[in-house]
Amino acid sequence: MKRVSLTLVLLGTLLGFSGAAAAEPGCIPTRGDYLGPFYISGTTEGEELNRRGRPGEPLLVTGRVLSAAAGHSALAGARVEVWQTDGAGNYYPEGSGDAADYAPEELDLRGTLTTDGSGRYRFNTVVPGSYFPRPRHFHFRLSAVDHKPLVTQLYITGDGSLQQPGGNCRHAPLIKTADGYLYESPDIYLQPVE
Repeated sequence: MKRVSLTLVLLGTLLGFSGAAAAEPGCIPTRGDYLGPFYISGTTEGEELNRRGRPGEPLLVTGRVLSAAAGHSALAGARVEVWQTDGAGNYYPEGSGDAADYAPEELDLRGTLTTDGSGRYRFNTVVPGSYFPRPRHFHFRLSAVDHKPLVTQLYITGDGSLQQPGGNCRHAPLIKTADGYLYESPDIYLQPVE
């Protein structure tokens, strides 16, 4: 994996990469992020993102989608779109648009999920790789009834990111398991429509 110099770490801090995950008041609602150049709509539904056996350590990602309204109720039926790199930092494809614009074998490490009655989602993938100048991360695009859509990114604790004032809301550690790794993502809070 590529080394990130202090200059790049400081650049990441200025661009909004936060530190370790924590449930702090400043974390609600979850902070938005830019969509980025590799979003593809209409991706396959299901929990298996690494359908083509791309390189990387096996990873199970779990998380919850909650309302930012008082009480923080679970958002059942929320749509969760996810995309990420393989272990070497490559997107499949390195493009954007709609899934119908690509052959099925070109699309991988991206998919669409629906949260269960407790607002939970899970998917199988690989530990994402970094690419210059970004630390390892997952892209999320979320939507739920009576809530504003959200685009955000979640990061791996200790991966070239510095703690920022105002919260460490979008980081979580990798946990080693017998089958690979587990990433229990920080809760994602969607802002209600006013």
